[in-house]
Amino acid sequence: MNAIVGATIKNPKKSTDDKESSTDELQQTSIKEISEHSPTYWLFITREDGSLEIYSMPDVRLVYQVDDFASAPQTLIDSSTSSNTSSTTTSSSNQIHDVYEIYVGGFAMKQSKPLIFVRFKDEICVYETFQFTETEIDNHLKLRFTKLNNTLLNNEPANIELEVLKYKKYFRPFKDICGYNGVFVCGALPHWFFITDRGEVRMHEMSIDGYVPIFSSFNNINCPKGFLYFNDKEELRIAILPTHITYDSPWPVRKVATKCTVHFIRYHLINKCYVVITSVPEEYRRVVKVGDEKDYEYLERDERYLWPQTERFSIQLFSPVSWQIIAGTKIDLDEWEHVTCLQNVMLHTEGTETGYKGFVALGTNYCYGEDVTNKGRILILDIVEVVPEPGQPLTKNKIKIVYSKEQKGPVTALCQVKGYLLSSIGQKIYIWQLKEDQLCGVAFIDTQIYIHSAVSIKNLILVADYYKSISLLRYQEETKTLALVSKDIRSFEVYGCEFMVDNNLLCFIVSDADKNIILYHYQPEVRESNGGTRLIQRADFHIGARINHFFRIKCKKSKQLTDEQNRDSSTKQLTMYATLDGSLGYILPISEKVYRRLLMVQNLMNNQVPNLAGLNPKAFRLFKTSSRVLVNPCKNVLDGDLLSKFTNLSIKQKNELARKIGTTTLQIRKDLFEIDCITGHF
Repeated sequence: MNAIVGATIKNPKKSTDDKESSTDELQQTSIKEISEHSPTYWLFITREDGSLEIYSMPDVRLVYQVDDFASAPQTLIDSSTSSNTSSTTTSSSNQIHDVYEIYVGGFAMKQSKPLIFVRFKDEICVYETFQFTETEIDNHLKLRFTKLNNTLLNNEPANIELEVLKYKKYFRPFKDICGYNGVFVCGALPHWFFITDRGEVRMHEMSIDGYVPIFSSFNNINCPKGFLYFNDKEELRIAILPTHITYDSPWPVRKVATKCTVHFIRYHLINKCYVVITSVPEEYRRVVKVGDEKDYEYLERDERYLWPQTERFSIQLFSPVSWQIIAGTKIDLDEWEHVTCLQNVMLHTEGTETGYKGFVALGTNYCYGEDVTNKGRILILDIVEVVPEPGQPLTKNKIKIVYSKEQKGPVTALCQVKGYLLSSIGQKIYIWQLKEDQLCGVAFIDTQIYIHSAVSIKNLILVADYYKSISLLRYQEETKTLALVSKDIRSFEVYGCEFMVDNNLLCFIVSDADKNIILYHYQPEVRESNGGTRLIQRADFHIGARINHFFRIKCKKSKQLTDEQNRDSSTKQLTMYATLDGSLGYILPISEKVYRRLLMVQNLMNNQVPNLAGLNPKAFRLFKTSSRVLVNPCKNVLDGDLLSKFTNLSIKQKNELARKIGTTTLQIRKDLFEIDCITGHF
């Protein structure tokens, strides 16, 4: 520990007898030196009966004892302070699990935060200390340990012997790797535990090389603040952490300064660059007059007048290599023109081998005011490669405007349908075909009030209306007709919509203004669907935040899963969502067997596990609406946040919950581990 030396200055008290003599003397000061603190040493021991003992060194005196340490309780309590120590030991003896490894270290500022890392056969737990002064025994440590929510499920390969796992060292502490301190966990699921100066514990997975048996920090002139490790192919890797990425967050984050407001981002897969729509505030000193043609009236005000501002939009290309704007690619849009949608589309094009070519479609709206009819534009952009400028290799990409034409109304949604472009203009939906850099109309259909979102799979189109829920459309290429298949008869405000793919099953996800998620299904054989003209509500779930965007990702393949599990997950798609309060989440379809098992676990955890602030998660997740509707809640959605707390329970609590539903803790852990593996994209 570091020594601290300080000084205090005090004024001496004056006695009544020598007042006259003290007036001629200077004030005397007394300096008190703070004694230097010497470091203390402690010994942590885990015994075969599942207890933890802490001894002070070098006198080897017992200062702390936890009898049920091997059951991984939520809080480690000094068993010597309780009167029923023998009964606690007896009850926990049936739940003894081997403690394979333990590591204790001081972290954060001046090592003021001791942490305990414990490795069992199936999981890794982290405990942090907090003061507890109400201890009953003198000369014992006045503290307790609480389990953090960073419990890591550990699934080692089957070809590794059990005895090897017991005596293998997995916890590798490190200091000053790219400025971070913490512990690296080796094994089949290598993880970083970063402990920052603020005391937060951040857990990040390192899945680039699979199994990592050995790890060590390494500092060299050619590899400053780096590290060494062996991978599963017995290759030695010398690496460093990227300095431009911040790991003091739940996800690794890199911030790119744009000095403007970003509205839309799309990644162009062919040219490997980002198309970004940005805007900057701009004063406008003229207004548009009412009339058939654009006529402007300039305003004259004194110099003290505060001019109103509007957004001036522009199109830019960003490089994923340097994360800078590619020079010479910025295109400014017109005044009062706002971008409403941006999509990557594959359109029919002659002259290519496949008959398709990737473009970037852009929809805009001219916001002149309430007195002028709104109109918009459709722009089709092509990212082309040119000869780069000398010394600037990133300037090889340029934006070419293939099509740009004003429409009769605002363009609110765009998507692709079997090589055609679908656009929503006002309350009409059009399908266009690109021929010789011109859009030719193919089909159209009238809709409800205002379509703001449209997604498609093959020839099926799902559109969302602001006030009239969702509608399912179908485009028949042979007859060139666009027809309504089914729709939701209820009227509510839709914020976003997307498909959910589970093998050969297709559902529709909708988020509304009441912070709910609703799942619909098209089932024409059901009586309530009225011959297929109505969508059937199959599930609902209250998120607690407004979701404005969905996107689908294929489930991830993991080396920790079997080939059969990877084949089952390859036919599923993960539906991610982003909320207006800045959170991210996902919705994953699971099998009926897993759903039933986890549903019973969730019901038991609702009743038996203490919840945060005594709040009931079951009541919170019920479907909520601001107006009365004649629809019963369907539920059928599991609460992933609640189920994730199962891993943080003690082994005794896990076994008790598993026994009540007629299964084992290992089976529940396998289900949660599989879900965690196939969704671990970030």
